[in-house]
Amino acid sequence: GSGGQRVDAGGEVAAAAGTATGPGPSSTTTSTAPTTTVPPAPTTPPAEVLPESGAGRRVVFSIQGQRMWWVDESGAVLRTSLVSGRPNTPQTGTFQVYSKTLNATGLDGSRMDYFVRFTKGPAGWAIGFHDIPVMDGVPVQTVEQLGQPLSHGCIRQREEDAVFTWDFLQVGDTVVVVA
Repeated sequence: GSGGQRVDAGGEVAAAAGTATGPGPSSTTTSTAPTTTVPPAPTTPPAEVLPESGAGRRVVFSIQGQRMWWVDESGAVLRTSLVSGRPNTPQTGTFQVYSKTLNATGLDGSRMDYFVRFTKGPAGWAIGFHDIPVMDGVPVQTVEQLGQPLSHGCIRQREEDAVFTWDFLQVGDTVVVVA
């Protein structure tokens, strides 16, 4: 054979078909072609799968799961984390954030930071997200206890999640509470 070369009618050596000779598609330069191989999606543990909760940018809280999800406009979960709420509280449904207070004081005198309110309980008390309250300088629960329903009605978060929620949710934004 000609060793990958061919000789044209004028006696010049030309590149064999399939080798790059200039602009245009080439079968030997595959690095520029988009890949169609997709790695398998990571498996999400069942407890961490986002429940049915509508569409769009939102925060979702599962009362039974004692878990939150932060969801962007495309429906992608930005993060999920265990939290501590109260059994059967608040009512399920879709709510809008109505106020935010960086450093709030609870009914019991505890300090609650990054308080983002989205509904009210039966007695008219605000319900929202905040960090683990501190009473007399001592947290009222541990981070390890998150996932257990230990609050008076609000949703307690580890501090980094409370800061994320504070930054993520603005007044008017959507919060979905599922059973």
